[in-house]
Amino acid sequence: MSVPDPKKPRRASDSRFDPTGIDDGQGGIPIGTRRPALRLTAWIALALAAIAIAVLGWRTLERNAVEQAYADGVRALASGRPDDARMMFDRVIAKRPEWSAAWRQRGYAAADPGQAIADFTHAIALDADDADAYAARGRAWVQARQPAKGIDDLSRALDLGTRNGIAATTITAWRADRGLARYDAGEAAASVDDLRHAAQARDTPPDQHRLGLALASAGDFAGALAAYDRALATAPQPMWLGERALLHLRLGDDAAAGVDLVRCAQLDPTCADLHGARAGQLARELGRAPPAGAR
Repeated sequence: MSVPDPKKPRRASDSRFDPTGIDDGQGGIPIGTRRPALRLTAWIALALAAIAIAVLGWRTLERNAVEQAYADGVRALASGRPDDARMMFDRVIAKRPEWSAAWRQRGYAAADPGQAIADFTHAIALDADDADAYAARGRAWVQARQPAKGIDDLSRALDLGTRNGIAATTITAWRADRGLARYDAGEAAASVDDLRHAAQARDTPPDQHRLGLALASAGDFAGALAAYDRALATAPQPMWLGERALLHLRLGDDAAAGVDLVRCAQLDPTCADLHGARAGQLARELGRAPPAGAR
């Protein structure tokens, strides 16, 4: 029997074994047993890769659609279309119920305070550090005529906002909101600090007017008159003139009270009905004759 020359190359016809396989002592791995398995494994790998790519693509499309719906909702809110905004956020929440910001944004689009409170509460449950959600729920509590709860939420928002570096303009807005909540809760003296901060920071007529109301309720008539003067300097609102007339009466300036009453009646007849009657009653309580424009 002849011995194969190890230096001579083997021909494919010399053996039924695959010369590229792992040596099993017989010169290779049988072609009929290994190559089909390799081909099957390759097909399975390709199929799995195709499935993974398809799933990834589908998830990417879905994520893009959800994010687009969220952006559309924000734009609808900004343009004064709350119903359209709420519909967009409904779609977002249906796909991503764990997205706290979507619940908060849907709360902004709510038709009534109770609905808003429910959405803001859900947002807070998902993210306990969402200062915006606390502030929004605080305002909703005030609208729902539960200002004490509003004070608690707005205080929490201010605490989170201060610790997390929220913009000063936002902090001022939240302090103004808390001041109104305190005023509505019958805490006029406590509201003054917040409302004074807002009036000094923004110096708008509404801010000065709110401060004037709080100071008057707290018994600081001189401070209230100064705030009303600043408010009316650029915004001569008829009702504010009638309110200032009452302050003039309390401070003993009946002539100035009469000027404000006459002017408010000229600008708005309903002002004469409301504040003219109040001024007449207050003057009599103070033991003085009613001023011009009083009843």
